[in-house]
Amino acid sequence: MRTVHVIEAGKTPAPVKVVGETITILAGDDLTKPFEMHIQEGVQGGGPPLHFHPWDEAFYVIDGQIEVTVAGQSTIVSTGGYVHIPAGSIHAYKNISPTAKIIGVVSDPRGGQFFAALDQLKVPEDLPRILEISEGFGVTFLLPKSPAASPLD
Repeated sequence: MRTVHVIEAGKTPAPVKVVGETITILAGDDLTKPFEMHIQEGVQGGGPPLHFHPWDEAFYVIDGQIEVTVAGQSTIVSTGGYVHIPAGSIHAYKNISPTAKIIGVVSDPRGGQFFAALDQLKVPEDLPRILEISEGFGVTFLLPKSPAASPLD
């Protein structure tokens, strides 16, 4: 059963560390179906490689700039900008300012569960485990054929 979900100032959940990004899961699991919300923070050059998953995703940029690529088309999204990515779309984003902070909203509780499962894993040493976890959540990364240049670095 869904209920009112309130996080008081100063009581924000502890963030998880996901391959160079700090992600605070504000709303997730069954508490807030049919969506969940995260605050995602990263440094210049950070962000996931091309991937797709079975849920919609949206980003609202709170601070900085990100480059969002969807179906091969890249767009710079700055503070105050928003992008929606339909489920199944091949996409990626990259932080292009020294720091970037976005609000992420997804249409499935597996998003936050996926982030929590990746907490503290590192590339390249944990890449096989990251890919195994990703598959279990329906996330597919499109990695380059050459193992020398992993986009998860």
